[in-house]
Amino acid sequence: MTIDGAVLAQLRAVTAITDLVGTGANARIYTEKLPAAPTLEAIVFKQISAERFHAFGSDPGSVRARFQIDAWGNTWEESRDLADAIRGNGAGSAFSRFRGTQDSTVIDDILLDNELATFEESSETYRTTQDYLIWYQE
Repeated sequence: MTIDGAVLAQLRAVTAITDLVGTGANARIYTEKLPAAPTLEAIVFKQISAERFHAFGSDPGSVRARFQIDAWGNTWEESRDLADAIRGNGAGSAFSRFRGTQDSTVIDDILLDNELATFEESSETYRTTQDYLIWYQE
């Protein structure tokens, strides 16, 4: 019933993702931050912003939200492979360009806006950060 729930549901619905991070309650998909001493590969997602559109006399219920999704791995390859699984083929097979209903939320479109691969020295892990723009209906 929330966009966060819809994002989580879509991440859990893609076999290419769950093959890497697990399924169900054991899936290594987290909000906001990784747990202490996490098992990798793992995903962390969080909402960065949400812009609501307005019309004269009423609000149409359209929202454009920015979400950051981090793909974590012990190696550069793990992080990049997980990020590729999240993105999908760009035709709605995974996250990028998905259109449909998840967790009772109508998603009009999802676009990959930015991507950055980094090495986290403090944990000696790799992270690929993807920023997605999600258009949905409230």
